[in-house]
Amino acid sequence: MYTIKDIAEIVEENEHTIRYYAKLGLFPNITRDKYNSRVFNENDLEDVRMVIMLADTGMSLDDVRKFMDLSKKGDETARERAMILRDHQNKARANLVKLQKEVQLLEWKTYQLQQKGR
Repeated sequence: MYTIKDIAEIVEENEHTIRYYAKLGLFPNITRDKYNSRVFNENDLEDVRMVIMLADTGMSLDDVRKFMDLSKKGDETARERAMILRDHQNKARANLVKLQKEVQLLEWKTYQLQQKGR
């Protein structure tokens, strides 16, 4: 069993973020110990990793919640979850292309400024 502090260290995320996501109900199966502290098991750890990855790649927390709620229902929602992930992958790829173009522009602008500074 893991505490929020343990989880935060394992996934390299801020404890406050983990608490916030837990408060939003994004981790469907976490329980509390006799001291009313949240405790996580191995399956919960995978849920935390999934939530963080989805949020870090730009999925709205409402959509993350929808995905995680479907996860609670098990294999019967696998197709719907796969569609959500496929849509998100397409959005992430589009964002990646945009970011690559922006990095190229930054590189060009940096080069121009370096040439002026010679």
